[in-house]
Amino acid sequence: MSADLKDTVASWLEALQCNHREVEDAHMAWRFEVRYPARRDDHVMHVAGVPGTVPSLVIVSVTRMSERHLQRFEGMPDDEKRVFLFGLRHTLNSPDVDFELRGAGGLSCPEAFQVSVRRFVDGLSLDEFARSIGAVYKTELSAIWYIQETLDADPTNPPVFFDFGGSDIPEA
Repeated sequence: MSADLKDTVASWLEALQCNHREVEDAHMAWRFEVRYPARRDDHVMHVAGVPGTVPSLVIVSVTRMSERHLQRFEGMPDDEKRVFLFGLRHTLNSPDVDFELRGAGGLSCPEAFQVSVRRFVDGLSLDEFARSIGAVYKTELSAIWYIQETLDADPTNPPVFFDFGGSDIPEA
């Protein structure tokens, strides 16, 4: 079933006009590195087959904080840090996706955040797959906008670019 699901996902990515390539991953049945949205080469997501008795896949995107944002966060008073972290969690929290903040925790700025969704084969169709990959992307984009709005106090500064280069998908 995993090979069938892999082939189906590859055809769906082609239908969505997303450039993708298969990459090795010892923890997954298979994994595609995907450029999403279509015709965007600067944003990378991953779609992977989750090993196990129940066929499923996971769609994952990891965004690393910029050095400038990390420095701005460190210069904030603790009460403003709490407000920022609450706002970031609130922005990432959605019924359609899961999220994880990566880093030391507490009042430390996350080094990165991950947005993901797991879908089981019995509920998958091209429509559901497209909706799911879009939900991951839009949630991630909302968090990026929140970070830029909150940690870039001067809107005349040139935009800070986030690192979407890779993703280490946690074991299921």
